[in-house]
This record gives sequence, C-alpha cells and structure tokens, in this order.
Amino acid sequence: MSHTRFPTVAFLSLVLLLATQGPVLAERPPSSRTLVIGVDHTDAANQQPEKFRLFEYTDFFSRTVRVRTGDTLDFRTAPGAFHIVAMARSEDAARDAYPIALLDRDDPPAVGSGKPKIELGPSNGSITNGSAHGGGTIGDPNAFPPTNCGLVQFGQAPCTFRGGDDVESAGGVAGFGQTGPAAVDWQITIDARPGSYAYFCFIHPGMRGRLTVVGGEHADDATDVTSQAQIDAASGAQFQDDREDALEAERAADVVRFTGGAPGTRTYHETVGLSAAENHVAIDEMLPHTLNLDQGDRVEYQWRDPHNVHTVGFPPAEPPLPGPFIPDTFDGPATHEVIGDPGNAAPGTLLTVPSAVVDAGLRIGTAYGLQPTSQTWSVRTNAQTSSGTFAWQCTVHDFMHGELHVSP
Repeated sequence: MSHTRFPTVAFLSLVLLLATQGPVLAERPPSSRTLVIGVDHTDAANQQPEKFRLFEYTDFFSRTVRVRTGDTLDFRTAPGAFHIVAMARSEDAARDAYPIALLDRDDPPAVGSGKPKIELGPSNGSITNGSAHGGGTIGDPNAFPPTNCGLVQFGQAPCTFRGGDDVESAGGVAGFGQTGPAAVDWQITIDARPGSYAYFCFIHPGMRGRLTVVGGEHADDATDVTSQAQIDAASGAQFQDDREDALEAERAADVVRFTGGAPGTRTYHETVGLSAAENHVAIDEMLPHTLNLDQGDRVEYQWRDPHNVHTVGFPPAEPPLPGPFIPDTFDGPATHEVIGDPGNAAPGTLLTVPSAVVDAGLRIGTAYGLQPTSQTWSVRTNAQTSSGTFAWQCTVHDFMHGELHVSP
C-alpha cells in the first residue's frame, strides 16, 4: 500500500523524469530577487501514515509577501505533498473561470449519495496564459511534467504572471523526488503593475496568500519589500500556531460518540477527515480509528473537512475498491470526463460479511460550493451481520483506515 498524500496519479513517471533532470535556474537581472514561499510543511511527528494519521498543512509559508516587478516567487512544495498553486488578481474570479469540480447533471445520480456525481474541472491541470474570463492553455492533469514552465527540477524557465486578468497555475505539483519524497519548486516571475494579487491552491479552498507588488517614485527598496528572513521568521510562528490548533482539534474528535440507548440501538458518529486553524490544516484521519458495535447498531460517517475530499469503502484489501477518480463511461467509452467514485451503496446499507464491498463513494467538502452535495453516509448492522472486524479506508488518502468490531 502506498502512503501518498495526494490523489492516486501515475507519479512513477514523475520520479523517473526527475531522476534524469538537474535543477537549472534561468539568469535574471542582478536587481531581481527570488523569494521562497513554502507550500505545505514537513511535520514528521504528525505525518504518520503508518499510524493512519497525517496533518496536511494546507497553507503557504508565509501568507503575505511584498515584491517589486521583476522579482520571482519560488513556491516550494513540501516532500510528499500535492497542491495546485495558482496566481490571479481575484481568486474568486479564477475559480469561477476554472472550477476544480463540477456537478454532473446529465447522468443518473451517484449511488452512494443520491446526489449528482462530482466531475473534475479544468483547474485540475495547469493553466498558462489564462484569464479571469477563461481561455489559455489547459494542461492534462495526469501529464508529467504538469506544466511547461516554472518547474526547477525539470530545467524549465520561470512562468510569468502579468497581473490584470492573468491567471496562471502550476497544475498538480507533487513533492516527490527521484529517491522518494522531496521538495519540488515552481517559479513564477512577477511582471505585474503595483497592486494586490492572490496566490492560492485550487484543490484546497481556504489555502491562500496575498501578494503585493510595490513600485512608484516614492517606493524604497530597503523598507517596502519583504526579505527572505522575514518570510522565514513569519513561517516559523505560523507553523507552530497551525500545529497546536490541529493537535487540539484531533484530540477533540478522537472520542467515541453515539446517540441512542442500549447496545444494539445506538448510532455511532465517525469523523472522515476534519480541518483546523481556519482551513490551514487538513487532518487526514478517521476518528476514532476503532468502534465496537453490537448487532443492531449503526454508524454515521461525517465528512467534516470543508476543503478536502474523501471516500469510505469496505474492505481496504481484496477485493479491491474502485479508485477515487474514474472515467465517466455512462455516455460510452469515448468520453473524457473524469468523475469521483459514485459508490455502490446508499446510506443505511446493511453490513453482512467483512469481505463484501460496500462503498460510499466520494464526498466533497462544503467549501467547494457545490449544491446539492452530501457530507454524510451510514451503514447498519443486525442479526444477519457476521461478528468480527469490518475494516474500511479512504481511497483518496489511502492511509486513512478504520475498523468496526461487531459483537453478536
């Protein structure tokens, strides 16, 4: 089982390409600067996929930067992380022009939710020379490298952000190097007029920062722009605050809760991922990891992270569960649409034996703004349910596991 922090993609191609490429930095005028902005953060103590838990820092380190025209930002994705970094004057306008997810209203609803299927949108790939009105070159989300500019490890020249209506995106940049997880850098040179702009992650709503371009006859180089030392100092404090908030949220969620009375009549409540620090940490974890049921009890799964996507499927081994994102074949095999796993089991499905595939399908958080969608699903047990261990997992983050122990 792989322990990736990003949706299942053919990242072995990326590994092989990185192994044959060395970093090449394009020359820039002596007056220009390159500033490193962290994308996600390493936290070995709380990134433990072998223990079925991982803090995904859906944050930029730091969230603010002041530069001059001609400076370059180096967005450095942390080892093992997966994000789609973008720049625009308006994040909202960019998301409207290039949605990350759409509702498929042409096909029958998803079995697992009873709601419209979730279709992947254009911003799952890179965007070059885009605009707040759409257009530009849209990359294939499974292409390696995902974009034609900016990736240092591929020897690419920096991308360019021109301000105005310009929208630029790195596509899915994975922190994965030739020998395992490693930082990956996407560079973009700022060729915009003075003003305020946004940098953000398409796949994690709420993960954003603010770029200010300064200039004019009264601007002062020494006091009006951000230094790397200032970024690093702010990032350290920001990381500590994020982590403390996430640990507190994890402790609060890791408690067995149920409604109802006697054993065999209860409904247990299970958390499928949650957020912390104002959506700056995604806690990719099933909480609690284990529930002890009596025949007749139910389990309600609650998708509590507004800025992430997860699935729940029994069993986590053989027979295999469907992938989290699959081709939409309802209109025939020639379709190029990709949808989230629609599941095979409606809410309230009866668990019978541990080997039976019972799949909730993919649920998307409320911050993506899709309506109608579902953030709950449930299973039930009765006298026909075999006693024993029923194990489940998320297929988007395949290290997220949980177990139900059913007693007769």
